[in-house]
Amino acid sequence: MKFLITIAIIFAVGCTSTVPTLTEYLLRSDKPTQYSVANQTAVTGLGALVVAPYINGLGLVLETDNGEVRAARDHRWAEPLRESLRTFMAGEISAQAGQVIRAHRGGEHDWQRTIDLRIDQLHGTARGEAKLVAYWTIFDTDKRTIVAENSFAETAALGADGYEALVQAEKKLLSQLAIAMAASL
Repeated sequence: MKFLITIAIIFAVGCTSTVPTLTEYLLRSDKPTQYSVANQTAVTGLGALVVAPYINGLGLVLETDNGEVRAARDHRWAEPLRESLRTFMAGEISAQAGQVIRAHRGGEHDWQRTIDLRIDQLHGTARGEAKLVAYWTIFDTDKRTIVAENSFAETAALGADGYEALVQAEKKLLSQLAIAMAASL
């Protein structure tokens, strides 16, 4: 009889516990980009986009005090980070530079300049910050020469606790990166 009561209690507790809900986040610009290609003399495009493997999954990543990283199971990017980063960064750089930065090849004209971007770190920290470390190279496609090589390493405090605040801080850092990249054009 004790066995049946124990099973009934375990079953009742199991039924009353809540199942974590999956929350997915889109990486989208807060300001829509509008532009015209008609008056642009040099077409610039976002070329290679390399994302560190540990952040290239769907789960948002947190780094612990001892340097371990953990991807969240229930708080994820809604689409592959590499794809959303390409669109987000092209739009943000375009807005800052006042010219079109193409996210993908296409159209009649080849690019005169190409920007290759590498994101080495994009995660939350145990200190309640978001961290971004990135490198980019600008190439003159016609001359096949490197125009500029740059790096970016910043942190931003989270405005609140939770993954939504982490996403907002990461977007803020990515926007700051876009400002630096636009200035180097």
